[in-house]
Order: sequence, then C-alpha cells, then structure tokens
Amino acid sequence: MFPRRMIPVGLIVLALAASAVADEIVLIPGSTVKQAAGGRVRGAVQSESPAEVVVKLGANTINVPTDQIVSIRYDGQPASLALAESNESGGQLAKAADLYKKAAAEASSKPFIEQAAKYKHAEVTADIALGDPAKAAEAVALLDAFVKENAASRHVGPALESLARLQLQKGDYAATDKSIAALAKLPSGADRSAVLRAKVLGRKGDHAGAVAELDKLIKSAPDGSVRQREAKLAKAESLAGLKKFPEAEADARAVIKALPPEDVAAQSAAYNTLGDCLRAAGRPKDALLAFLHTDVLYSKDKEQHPRALAAIAQLWRELKNDGRADEVMQKLRQEYPQSPWLSATSNTPAR
Repeated sequence: MFPRRMIPVGLIVLALAASAVADEIVLIPGSTVKQAAGGRVRGAVQSESPAEVVVKLGANTINVPTDQIVSIRYDGQPASLALAESNESGGQLAKAADLYKKAAAEASSKPFIEQAAKYKHAEVTADIALGDPAKAAEAVALLDAFVKENAASRHVGPALESLARLQLQKGDYAATDKSIAALAKLPSGADRSAVLRAKVLGRKGDHAGAVAELDKLIKSAPDGSVRQREAKLAKAESLAGLKKFPEAEADARAVIKALPPEDVAAQSAAYNTLGDCLRAAGRPKDALLAFLHTDVLYSKDKEQHPRALAAIAQLWRELKNDGRADEVMQKLRQEYPQSPWLSATSNTPAR
C-alpha cells in the first residue's frame, strides 16, 4: 500500500489525468440517457452502429441511442477535424470539405474518427451540390461509396438521407426509392424514410397520397421531434398542392411558432415552406415577407437561402418592382454563382 501522504501526489494525479482523457458525446435536448451530465456523456467509445454507441464509463458501459446524439468529440482526433467543423459552421463549405478529407487521411488508424471525417466530407460535398449542380456527381459518388464501405457505421442513416435528397433533386426516382428502402431497414429509419417517401409522392403530383403517409407519421412521432416537424412541413407543401391553403398555412406557422428562433436550419426551411404555401394561395405580398425572414435572419443556411432569394426575385417581379427583382438576382448570382435556383424565373421552384 502507498503511505497516506503519497495518495494526493500519485493516485489523485493519475485519476485526474484519466478523467481528462475521454471522448465526449453531445446529446439532443431532452435526451433520456440517465448517465449524462450537462447534456453530455464523457467516456471511451467502445463501438458504434446505426442503432447505438457503446461507451465505457469507469468499470461500466452504457448504450447511447444514435438518434439522441448530436455529435462526438473523440479523444486524439486531429486538429484538422475541429478546424473543418469551424469552417463548416462559418459557411466555408469548400474549405471544410477539404479539411474533412485531410482529417480522414490523418485518422486512418482510428476507425471511428476516420468514419466521422469521411462521412462529413461526403455530407458537406452534398451540401455544396445543392447549390452547385456540377458537384452533384462527386457528392453522390462519395455518399454511395461511404454507404457501401461503412454499412455498420452510425453515420449510414444520415448518409442515405443525403443521398436520397440529391437523387430526388435530380428527379432520379428509381435511385431515390432504392436509398429510401435501405434507410427504412435501419433502426429508427422508418420515420425518416416515410418523410422522404412522401416528398417523392409530392414531386410526382400525388399530394393526397403524401398527406395520408405524413398523417400517420405525425401521429406516431413524439411531439416536438425533428421527424414530426419535418413531416408537418412536408404535409403543408402537399396541402398547398391540394389547394387547401388555410390548412397549409396553419401547419407551417405552427411549426415556426414551436421552433427556437436561433434554430437556423429549421426556421429557414419553415419560413420557405410558408412562403411557398402563401405564394400558391395567390398572396404574393405575404409570401414575400416569409421569404424575407430567411434572407434577413437565416442566410447562414446555404441550402435554404438561395431558394429564398430566387423566390424573392420572382415575387418582386410579380409585384411589378423590376428594380428590386434585379437587385436580388444580382445578390443570388454573386453569393451562389453555380446555384440551380438561378434558372428560376416566373415558375415556382421545385423543392
């Protein structure tokens, strides 16, 4: 045994060092993981799968459901990974993609970190492709390769979602259906695939079928969940397609009201959906105000912002203010020179 006077010098120092070396899992608000402290779990990640991440906490292990994880900071991850995340948050997507690729190479001996970096490289490239069609083929190839090579990864579900989103944008329904079917087989994938399936029905003009699918999902999803929110917005779009404009507007406004104002991605999507519904209802001035919310308050969302700018330009044109329309189109060209939304004219853009 150590003499009592040596305990603070030896054992406590070792304990402190051990506690400082850990992976950190950030959880969603309202997580049911009981071992969390301050919305986080700190320990050593033992394994990852589409369903859960197993974490060692002292002598015990716990299972953290994948759908309750926001992010994981791994002990020993390369500095390039954190730098990539910083650039992504700042909207520097091209630089972020390069840094994620670099991080994957630097972490080749650390499978969890390598998988995370490879997924983010593909995901950010997909985000770029939403505004630059020239990147679409590269993004599809990266996502497809990731899914095939990392079928047991916790990232395979989000990768399939991104793949389906790109395929839907291209109008490749057969490929979209294949990705959705693969997603549906994963743990917690049924809800995510249901929203995507309804979007496909809407794109094909089967709005009634989409509403029926989405009603089931809205009823079964937990109140306030991301999936319920996405289903409600998709339903609003289909209700507008059925010319049920008051119901469509009510659903979109209810989503906006329930969201935290600082949730950029969710708010921008909700305001753009509201704008589309109001525009379809023949209310261009009200629609303009909805899209301006995205432009003024949520321009960091590089998927929804160009969509809003294109709609704003179209609406100014419709309201006989060509000067304002030209200004907004110039802004769209400068900020998103490769965006497919540049080709939008008087027609409502496809979602």
